[in-house]
Amino acid sequence: MKNKFLLLMVLGIVFFASCSDSDNKDTPKDFNGIYSTTSTDRVLDLKYSNAVFIGKSVDFNSADGKSATLKLQGVVPGESETVFSSVPLVSSSGIYTFSSVNEDAVRKVTLEGSIEKGKLTVKVDVAFVQNDLMKKWNFSTVNMVWKPTNYVLFEVDLGGIFGKQKVQTGLVTLFAPSMLAQMLKSYLQDVSFRNDGNIVATYNAAESTEEITEPVANWQSSPLNLVQYRVKDDICYVFLNMDMIMRQVGIDQEGRATGTDQMLVALEQLLTNGIPVHFKKTVGEDAKDELYVYVDEVLIKQLGTLLPMLETLIPEDMTIDIPILTKTVAVPVKTILENLPGALEATTEMQVGLQFKGAE
Repeated sequence: MKNKFLLLMVLGIVFFASCSDSDNKDTPKDFNGIYSTTSTDRVLDLKYSNAVFIGKSVDFNSADGKSATLKLQGVVPGESETVFSSVPLVSSSGIYTFSSVNEDAVRKVTLEGSIEKGKLTVKVDVAFVQNDLMKKWNFSTVNMVWKPTNYVLFEVDLGGIFGKQKVQTGLVTLFAPSMLAQMLKSYLQDVSFRNDGNIVATYNAAESTEEITEPVANWQSSPLNLVQYRVKDDICYVFLNMDMIMRQVGIDQEGRATGTDQMLVALEQLLTNGIPVHFKKTVGEDAKDELYVYVDEVLIKQLGTLLPMLETLIPEDMTIDIPILTKTVAVPVKTILENLPGALEATTEMQVGLQFKGAE
């Protein structure tokens, strides 16, 4: 009887051991493939600066089951691919963990995470070296240059002794900056260029209604990973993370219609290499840092290809108040958009930018 009992115990141990081996037979080599935040087969759980980051992918490959190569696709600002080679894998209950560092003269990228069947979890932290932009800047005003100054954008009828007046590009540079600055100050408080490559803005999230046309300001910080940047050759390249932006639009517009999808898709196709933004850092009369960031005619002419699409999103009756001589005239926005392509074609120099002062 004892021998039979012992035999049953041995068979049971062998049985359960074989089941265990079967359940854990997968090795890192079996997990090879591209994991993305949109996949249901190879799921990527990606965090950048400890915040959710969607619309990206990571290629995982292990040749020997002991180490792996991970390729981050478009995760680090300005890098189409960031490669981590010979990353050691540590096994624990069917889950393999890893950590690694990729560092050069410009930035340090720290990677850690885990992989199991069907899921790759990755946490990425990036620290760029100090640059002139890297701090918080309070919004000050808007600047604009547009040459030639004598190109006629449109005509308005002022009536009386004034009659019809031609509105030229030079006049736009006189009234537009102050008008835009006044509008922006109601929505934008400051912008921070972080050392992880994120751009974070403090913006007014308050919404007006028919009952409350001027609501109390509700200042909030924009979420991480929507807009990022990288400085190269004294130019700031801005990256719009469209999947993250659309995700935030969905949150902000929940229960409301939005017509921005087409525009954002077009921007994604046009600006995959980053938006080149020029900047100048100076010291003001009050000995405080001042920053001027602007786009030039090269980019503005590229964006001009989006004008036909923009026209379809603008209501027919939408107007903008323009001060001309002694009057303020409501000009249809569509009239301006229809004449912009010709004006841009004739443009030889243009700058549209924001002025900031260093925050305390």
